[in-house]
Amino acid sequence: MTLYKSILIGLLGSFLMFLGDMTLYYDPDDYDSKDTINSIIGIMKNVSIKRLYIGGLLGPICAFIYCIGFYHIILSIQEKYLTIGWFVFLINIFGMILGGAYHIQCAYLGLLSRHENKGVFDEFLKFLKFQAKIVFGIMALGNMAIALIILLGFTAFPSWQALFTPIILIILTPIAGRLPKGLHMIIRGGWLNIIYFIYYLSLLFIFIYTPILK
Repeated sequence: MTLYKSILIGLLGSFLMFLGDMTLYYDPDDYDSKDTINSIIGIMKNVSIKRLYIGGLLGPICAFIYCIGFYHIILSIQEKYLTIGWFVFLINIFGMILGGAYHIQCAYLGLLSRHENKGVFDEFLKFLKFQAKIVFGIMALGNMAIALIILLGFTAFPSWQALFTPIILIILTPIAGRLPKGLHMIIRGGWLNIIYFIYYLSLLFIFIYTPILK
């Protein structure tokens, strides 16, 4: 595995997971940002069962691809910081594995909402929200660790590359939330994977234009 291939695989994983999001709940009429979860549930309740199956299954598949992409951390870390690199790598793949599991369970929102047993649906939704806190908490730790090792110069990437890490790009979320209808559905709806795509794209740009990395 080379650094170049790992970056490309990460780029692929982020794009495919974005497609998974759009497959689950894309709707040209968009969704209401003030009531996101109920609005998206309303969309998934009416999409085809096949869409929910495909969109959900893309979660763990893309998480696996993402994990290979995260290997760029090991390939770019300076040898004296390799132990730290492995720690950061493992945190990120653990968070992404949980994220893939969380993603596939989101399909249940559309599947269970078609039935009249509100008690079961509410119990599942409560559990899903609990999972979200764990998933996004661990992913945030992993993202902060990536930004930190780049900023401190532990990797072969320039320190300013930290500005394009997911934990920094997430700050732009309110701007994505103000986009006009239609564009809002695509950008804000798939925002978490778009920021990973931007991150990997920036790594690819640096790799191509920085001879020392080749």
